[in-house]
Amino acid sequence: MYLIDTNILARYLLNDIPDQSERCVKLFQQASQGEIELFVPVTAFSEITWLLIRQKKMPHEVVTRLLLDIGSMSRVILENEVAVMKALRLSLELNGLSFVDLYHLALADELGITHVYSFDKKMDRYPGVERIEP
Repeated sequence: MYLIDTNILARYLLNDIPDQSERCVKLFQQASQGEIELFVPVTAFSEITWLLIRQKKMPHEVVTRLLLDIGSMSRVILENEVAVMKALRLSLELNGLSFVDLYHLALADELGITHVYSFDKKMDRYPGVERIEP
């Protein structure tokens, strides 16, 4: 198994540095063919989401669908996969919440945590976890 950094996801999705992008495409092809396993940490998904939406100005829904596709690939292992995929799916329904906020809420839900301390009122829209202020 190999851990991949955010820049591997960026080159794969953006195709902005041709030589590096081509090597990243081959890496994901190897994974989809069962030759290797790739481990994607939550921090890489968080960073790539920020990069694509904030810096590259890609539409939120497009970014979410790209990341859902990566998360669904054979032999691509996501850290806290259930919470990550749940956060991504919810981001298509709950506009205005960042991937990080949705991940925190999905993780709380997965862990059976029913209350989250936060001042972010947008979190009130997430079902099953109540936001409270200290």
